Formats: sequence, structure tokens, C-alpha cells
Amino acid sequence: MQVSGTHVPHKPSLTTSYVHGTSSASLLALTVGQSLDTTVQRCPDREAVVFLQDGIRKTFAQFQQDVDKVAAGLHALGLKQGDRLGIWGPNVYEWILFQFASAKAGIIMVSLNPAYELEEVEFTLRKVQCKAVLCPTRFKTQNYCEMLREICPGTDSMPVSMTRSSRVPDLRMIIVTDSRQPGMLHVEDVMQAGESRHYKELMGIQNKLSFDDPINIQFTSGTTGKPKGATLSHHNIVNNAYFLGLRILYGTTENSPVTFLGFPEDNEEMKINTVGCIMPHTEAKVVDPVTGDIVTVGASGELMIRGTCVMSGYWDDPGKTKEVISRDRWYRTGDTASLNSLGYCRIEGRIKDMIIRGGENIYPAEIEQFLYRHPKVMEVQVVGVKDERLGEQVCACIRLRQGQTSTAQEIRSFCKGKVRAEEG
Repeated sequence: MQVSGTHVPHKPSLTTSYVHGTSSASLLALTVGQSLDTTVQRCPDREAVVFLQDGIRKTFAQFQQDVDKVAAGLHALGLKQGDRLGIWGPNVYEWILFQFASAKAGIIMVSLNPAYELEEVEFTLRKVQCKAVLCPTRFKTQNYCEMLREICPGTDSMPVSMTRSSRVPDLRMIIVTDSRQPGMLHVEDVMQAGESRHYKELMGIQNKLSFDDPINIQFTSGTTGKPKGATLSHHNIVNNAYFLGLRILYGTTENSPVTFLGFPEDNEEMKINTVGCIMPHTEAKVVDPVTGDIVTVGASGELMIRGTCVMSGYWDDPGKTKEVISRDRWYRTGDTASLNSLGYCRIEGRIKDMIIRGGENIYPAEIEQFLYRHPKVMEVQVVGVKDERLGEQVCACIRLRQGQTSTAQEIRSFCKGKVRAEEG
């Protein structure tokens, strides 16, 4: 059934658990850089970003000026179209600044979880061959620069932008957002690096960019235990944001990320019990997980999504991509859901094995693989248990090797600083 993706549906008309969002608004054929430039032309003096804690307020014109400086600077420092730039840290101005600057320069931004421990950040940097990483010196309990020094020994004595490490062989530069660090660049260095020729070259790059080019890699784990990099294009990001509007939402990283949204006019039952209706220019269906057949209206099954929102695939992992995206481009969410006769979607559970603790996705397989490294552990099973405050908490059931003894504190100490589940 087709439903408007921009108006509240009132007439029950769904006959099967398939829905297609329509819209009078067309998809945008723009890159992220073009979207920013268009907005600047339309309203240059309107406030674009505000970071109260840092006293930063920028109009669209001012923000565009900063973006162009960073984009030209990254190009001057040797980052080329298609190179990967990791951003590791909290919500600060530099995060969004480098996000837009990398998009303008044709550089692929890699989102790194601020809670990553050393092994996780090393894996992700190596997996997508990051050439540069942006981060603050530290955040909360995480000392980013110290972890990067451990991954890249001797950084302090290396020339800036000439980092070398066998553990992350593609990494060439570390850019720090706050204090200056030996062997590392500062954001101001990047903003001052561009010369007139770099700005001209940057314009040439933007003219060649296609909205189908990759712009962002977002890591999302799975039950196999290793994080996978969902590769998103300008087309994914621009149109998902464009149609987001004022509605509440459901989605996945692999879907740019929003696929279902509610309406401000929805009644209380719909707001509480559903995730809204399908996005414009997006398809959804609920199928029997075994047969793949579309189920009847109201019946539960696996939710599948198709449309411009679906990622290009997992970076450098065609096998995992094939597991979640069918030949006809349907993305398997792994969530169980149902559609009512109006086309509203109710999320009912998860097919994929995952624990959600305080809003953080935790994957048992990752923790199990780590715990198997402990010399006393013979067998381990990680499960989620109910928790009044966090929703779920992590429980590891461990069988020790014959003749071995251990305590819960010993296991916690083994995990501390290595995995994000040690609080459980």
C-alpha cells in the first residue's frame, strides 16, 4: 500500500504488511557540500550552530567560511578524495566542522564511538585504513592521545603529519581539538594550512563529486563479534535529513538512519506504542523470518527496508553485506515488528542477539570473545538481564578450566579498560 510520507494517515487501507511512502516532494540530487552552499545563499545571516559551553555561535555564512578553511587545509596536508578521516570524541564544534569539511573535500568521515577502548579504536582505524584522526586530548575517563601514542609508538618525536605505525599502517596524522601535543597537529594548523591553489583544487573536487559517492562510515557491531562499517553516501544523508522534519523516529545505522517517523498530531496511543509511519520514498515490509513471505496486517515478522536510505554496504566486507542486503536491495533489520491497517509500525523485539543497557548497544559475542582470552576461562555465555534503572544489564556466565579458581572482581579487573561491559 502507498501512504503519504508527509501527512497523517486516517483511513485504514493496508491489506498486507507492505507499505511504500509517497511524497509530493522529490528526492534531492545534492551533495552535503552543495546543500550547505545552497543554504548559505538562501539565508547567510541565520544562526547555523550554537555550542553554549564553548561560547560558539556561527551563522551559516560564518560556518561555511570555517568549513572551507578546514577542507582546503585537509587537502593541503595530503588528504585526498576517498581518504578516510576518523572523528573520535564528544559533541563539540570541531566534530560538525570536520564532518562538513571532509564532505566538501571528498574525504570519507569515519565515526568513532567516544567510548571506544584501545583495541576497539585500533581495529576500526585499521579496518577502514584511516589516514587521519581528529580527537580531543581526553574525554571523561578516556585519554585519547595516550591511547593513540600506545598504538603509534614514538609519535612525540615524529614530524607532524608523518605518523608511522605498523599497527595502523595507513595513519599519517593525529589532529587534536584542544591542547597542543608533540608530534600531533592542532585544529588551528589545519585551518591555516590551505593556500589559494588548494582552494582552487577544492572547487575542482566539488565539481566532480557525485551524490552517490561515499561520505560516511559508521561502525555497527553484530552477533559475529567484529564491528562492521556501514558506508553511507551523500544521497543517503541529505535525503534522510531532508524528510526527517518534525516527526519522531525509528531506524538503523545502515538506513542513514531513519525509516519510520511519527507525526506531532498522532494520538497518545500511536506515540507510545508505535514508531510512526514510513518515510517518503521508502519501502517497508514485514516477512516471515523462515519463508520470507509477507505476513498479514497485524502479524509479527522481520522488518525489512528498501529505498535510497539503504547503505552502500559494509566497508571492505562483501560477505557481511550480502547477509543483510538481498539481491533486490531489501535490508534485513533483524527486528521483529508488525504494521497496523494505517501503516503504523510497532517494534516488538529483536531477532539479532543484542543487549541494550542505558541506550548503549552491547553485543554478547564481542564480550564472549574477549573473555575467552582469560587463561582460566573454558566456557562463557553472555546474556542480558532486566535492570530497573538501565533496562538491561550484562551478565556473563563463566565456566572455569579444571582446577582453576577465580572471583568476580578478578574478571572485572581483566575487563577494565578493555571492553565497555565491565560495569555489569
